[in-house]
Amino acid sequence: MVSNLEQNFYLEKLSELEENFSVKIISGVRGSGKTTLLKNFAKKLLAQGVADDEIIFVDCADNPRLKNFQHLYEFVSDMIAHLDRFFLLADDIDRVADWEKAVNALFVGAPAEIYVTGSTDTLAEKISALLPENCDVLKLEPISFVEYEKFFPHKKTSNVLKDFLNAGSLPLTTDVSKNVLPQLLRGLGYEIIFDLFERNSLYAAKTFRELLKYLAQNVGTATNPNRLCKQLKTTDAISIKKFLNVISGAGLFKRISSFDGRTEKFYCIDNGLLRALSFSDTLPERILVENAVCIELLRRGANVHFMTFGDFSLNFILTEGGEKIFFCVVTSNLDTKDFSDVLPALPTDAKKVLISPSHIKKFREVHNVILQEFLSGVQKFY
Repeated sequence: MVSNLEQNFYLEKLSELEENFSVKIISGVRGSGKTTLLKNFAKKLLAQGVADDEIIFVDCADNPRLKNFQHLYEFVSDMIAHLDRFFLLADDIDRVADWEKAVNALFVGAPAEIYVTGSTDTLAEKISALLPENCDVLKLEPISFVEYEKFFPHKKTSNVLKDFLNAGSLPLTTDVSKNVLPQLLRGLGYEIIFDLFERNSLYAAKTFRELLKYLAQNVGTATNPNRLCKQLKTTDAISIKKFLNVISGAGLFKRISSFDGRTEKFYCIDNGLLRALSFSDTLPERILVENAVCIELLRRGANVHFMTFGDFSLNFILTEGGEKIFFCVVTSNLDTKDFSDVLPALPTDAKKVLISPSHIKKFREVHNVILQEFLSGVQKFY
């Protein structure tokens, strides 16, 4: 299954870092398989002949005693007092306040191999400040459609694409039936909110939940903190800004800014997570497609912005080597009417790309790219 193949891929990557004199950081959003990877790595160490008592596995989320770095340091120190070497595998370490101080002390003071997992993108920043030359990062990300479709060689590609758009590619969602998926995603949404709320000592739980829900249900809508305050019927713009930083820092959403910097759009890193955070069993096809396209563009290293013309918003503008590529996404021939006046009116020396589920009537000087072929990397445009 997809999850097993992904685990083997990341397990090999983790093993490649084993000989490095460094702290290994495994980061990724909830449901990306961090805990499973760490447990599989522990099994691999045992198979290599490492003694059981030399593998210190610490579940920081499930141990109420580990509230701060002192508790973590003392807890591990008691377990390694008799050891000449040890492997520390700390799961959800960002649950521990100032955890990096304990890791630094253990790394410097003992012959330790240290592997930690966490859900925020700031893990590496914190430990790098103390050990700038002794830090390796392995980031678990939802796989691309190119990788995803390889795991279903006997399945019709159009069906694979449908599954990819509706369920995403997290290991958590690839091995379950379609009947169970909605309930699983809804539970994941609540887990993420509770986790972020507790981890960041936030307040105004209802507002935070409604903000995540709004972003998920309105992917691709230009907004800013003031607009969000109106949508959520709150006057606390400072909290909204803080919440947005927490959400971005957790790697859940990517922020795409307009050229004038006045507004931004949010796109979820995985369509399964998008559904989970929307708390809806279904989302419009337009949202699912546009979200998948944006994440794929970012995955390929594109510099992405957007532009608004009155009430009309051009989905994406890519900047590549000084050249601008105007980019529109549609899910039906009917949607193309929205672009029929705008696309031809854009500068003639700029490349114009229209992504659609199938070939449509061509506009003048517009390159039509099929969604499936774009996600598969078949059709290139930059």
